Amino acid sequence: MLDIIRKYIYFEILLLLFFLNYKIHISIYVNIAVVTYLTALAVIYLIFKFRYGNYRIRGPMNYNLKGKHVCIIGGSEGLGFSLAKRIIKEKPKTITLMSRNVEKLKDAKKLILSEMKKEKPNLNIKINIIRCDLSVKASIKEAFDNVLINNSLDKEEDEENYNIAYRTRSRMQKMERNDIDICDINDIDVLICNAAYVSTEENNKLQMYDLIYTINTNIYGNIDIISKAIIHMKRKKTGLILFINTEGALYPIYGYSFYLMSKSSMWIYTHILDQELKYYNIHIANAFLPSIETPGFIQENLKKPEVTRKIEKLTNTINSDYAADKIINKLKQGRKFITLRFNGYMLSILHSGYRNPESYFDYLIYLGRTCT
Repeated sequence: MLDIIRKYIYFEILLLLFFLNYKIHISIYVNIAVVTYLTALAVIYLIFKFRYGNYRIRGPMNYNLKGKHVCIIGGSEGLGFSLAKRIIKEKPKTITLMSRNVEKLKDAKKLILSEMKKEKPNLNIKINIIRCDLSVKASIKEAFDNVLINNSLDKEEDEENYNIAYRTRSRMQKMERNDIDICDINDIDVLICNAAYVSTEENNKLQMYDLIYTINTNIYGNIDIISKAIIHMKRKKTGLILFINTEGALYPIYGYSFYLMSKSSMWIYTHILDQELKYYNIHIANAFLPSIETPGFIQENLKKPEVTRKIEKLTNTINSDYAADKIINKLKQGRKFITLRFNGYMLSILHSGYRNPESYFDYLIYLGRTCT
C-alpha cells in the first residue's frame, strides 16, 4: 500500500488540491503557486534520478543472481537459510553456506536439495557447505580458501569418483603455494554477511568476554572476510556484498549495547567502503531488519531484559522466509538501503543523509524534514 502511495504521490496531491477547491474556495494564485512548486520539485527529482542516480546498482547486472556464486555466512539456519532457499529461484551457479556448526550445515544442504527438487527437478545448482568461525582468524582463512576451490565439507562423501576428491586436495596444496590457476578459482560474486553474535543484557551484566567475542565476530571477522572477497571482486571488476543489519542500528534501544555498537560501526564501514569501491563496480547494500522469527531470536529472549521485551512488543516479529523474499526483491531493484515494513521506512527517513530518495514521495519527505 505504501509503495502505491509513494509512486503516485504527485497526482494524489493534485487530486487533493482539486477536492479542496471543490469544498472551499482557494485563491487561484495559491493554486498556481502550489502546482508550480510541486512540479518544480518533481523536475528536480527526475533530473537527480536520471542524471545523478548512481546510488542504484548500475554495473553489468551484478545484482542479477543468475549464474553467480553466492556465499552466505551464517547460512545453516534462520534468515541465512531462508535467503538460500529464496536465492534458488534466481538460478545461481553455486550457493555456499558457511557456519560454525557442521551438523546444521549438513541438514541445511539436505533441505535445500529437497527444495530444489520441488522447485525444478533438473535445476543444476552446486551447494557447498563450509565450516567457518568468524571469531577465529585462522578459521576464516581456511574457510575462504575452501570456498574458492569448492572444497565442500561433504565433497568426499558425496563424490563417487575418487579422482575429484584428489583434485580438490591438489588444488588446496597449489593454493597454499600460490600456484593455482585463476580458472580453477570459483570467485565469490555475491557475499551475504548474516552471521553475528548477539548479547542481550544490561551493560553492567555483560562480561569482557562478551565484548571481545562481539568485536571479533561482528567486526573483525566480517571485515576480514569482506576484505578477502573484495580482492577477487576487484580483479573481475564486479561484485555485490549484502550486510544483514538491524533496525536497532538506526534507532538503538535498551539492552543491546555491545551488539548495536558493532552493527552501527559496520554500517559506517560498509557505507564508506561502498563509496571507495564504485570504481571497481563493487556495490554494498545494508538490510536493516526488525526482529525475525529465527532460532537465534528464541535464544536471545532467554536473557533479554524485561524493558527490552516490552519495547520489542511494540512491533511484530516477521517470518524469516517473508523477510528473505523482500530482501532479494529489493536487492534486484538496486536498493542499497533496505528496510521492511512501515517502521523501517520511517526509521530510514531519520537517516536520509545515508539514503538517497527512491521516489518523489521520499524527496518531499526529506525536503520537509530538512526545512523543519
